[in-house]
Amino acid sequence: MAKRYTPAEVHARLRGTLAEGRPIIVGGAGDGFTAKLEERGGIDIIGVYNSGKMRHYGGGSLLGLMPVGRNQDMVAEYAGEVCAQVRETPVIAGFCAQDPRTVWPRWFEEMASYGISGFMSFPTVGLIDADSHYRRNLEESGLGFDREAAVLRIAKDLGYFTIGYCFTPDEARQVAEAGVDIVACHAGLTSGGLIGAGSTLSLDQAVERTTALIDAAKAARPELDFLPITHGGPMEDPVSTTYVMERTEAVGYLGASSIERTPVEPAVVGIVREFKAMPVRVPAWVRTA
Repeated sequence: MAKRYTPAEVHARLRGTLAEGRPIIVGGAGDGFTAKLEERGGIDIIGVYNSGKMRHYGGGSLLGLMPVGRNQDMVAEYAGEVCAQVRETPVIAGFCAQDPRTVWPRWFEEMASYGISGFMSFPTVGLIDADSHYRRNLEESGLGFDREAAVLRIAKDLGYFTIGYCFTPDEARQVAEAGVDIVACHAGLTSGGLIGAGSTLSLDQAVERTTALIDAAKAARPELDFLPITHGGPMEDPVSTTYVMERTEAVGYLGASSIERTPVEPAVVGIVREFKAMPVRVPAWVRTA
């Protein structure tokens, strides 16, 4: 079963990884088998998100923002499935800050009982264009990004490790001021694979966005006691992600679709085609028509 770690213990593990010259890698897992494989690969943090389950349903990550299921219930339902297969890797859970029915200390405690060490702001309204009418209405209705920063602060104050997504410099400031341990700079929905986004930033634009978000977080948190990572957009594999990381101050990467979806697609398609290409000797008694 997954071990429950304190924020200090998670930080020690992550900074140890950096001291060895290796990046911090956070990966979503939509089931226990995926989590087991990720741990075997040496991942640093495993995330339990509603989008991970949606990907296993055959849908895209944005289904996590649609009324397909209640986030807190979905995460609680399969957190045990993931934690039961993990031995040493810290596991975090995604929360929907806009859900008015959640008693946060109680839900955090329930998740911690499975072995969850921390929490992350996902699903996030940050994926909804900041200048859109819908997003403005959400913000005006008290269902905006500030709710996510507020819940991150609650989790932090209760002694949990926290990761905060951000999409704009103002959002980076908010999550930094909430005291998050990791500022996750989001470059948009990940491209690649059968259901990846077609409209994404270029790699150079991802560099610009990541840099702007990290700079905003640093200005808001001059103690510089957080770790910046990047995620999404055109960063769909190690090659494209390396391009961004070499040109920014990001010390790690959060992969969800790029770890548990896009690598699996060609592997499964390819092996099925190999099996289908096998010769077959049909006995005379087997009807073929």
